[in-house]
Amino acid sequence: MARGRFVYVRGGATPLWVVAVLLAFVAGLLWSRSEGSLALAQAPPLAGARGVYAFAGQIDRNTYGLFMLDIEQGTLWCYEMVNEDGVRKLRLVAGRTWLYDRYLRDFNCAAPDYRVIRDLVALQRTPSEAPSGEEKPKDDAKLGEDKPGGD
Repeated sequence: MARGRFVYVRGGATPLWVVAVLLAFVAGLLWSRSEGSLALAQAPPLAGARGVYAFAGQIDRNTYGLFMLDIEQGTLWCYEMVNEDGVRKLRLVAGRTWLYDRYLRDFNCAAPDYRVIRDLVALQRTPSEAPSGEEKPKDDAKLGEDKPGGD
C-alpha cells in the first residue's frame, strides 16, 4: 500500500481560520436581522393591576401613607398605618372621585387664575413694535384653541 504525501499546516491554523469566518458570518446575521419582534403580542401594562396603582407618600410632617389610584373608576384614596393596642392596622384617611373635577373652571385656586394667564398671553401675542435689533418670535398657535371654556 502506497502512502501519499500529506501537507500539514503547522499549529492547526486552518481550523482557527474557519472558526473566525463562521463567527463573522453569525455576527453578520445577528447584525442584519430586523429589529422588530416576530411575535406580535400585546404589550404588558407598565404597572398596576387592572388600572389600580399603589404608591407611598407623605400625609403630614411625621406620617406617611399608602395612596391608591384607580384609573378606570376615577378614584383616589389613602391609608395610614396606625397602632391600635399594639397592633398595626391600616386606616382609611381620605378618598374621593375626580370624575367631575375636570368640569370645574376655577375652584379653590390660588392667584393667578386662568383668566389672568389668558390675558397675559393675549397681551404678549399682540403685534407690537419690537425693539431695534430684536426679532419677535413667530408663534403659529392660535389664541383660544385650548381655552378651558367660555366665560
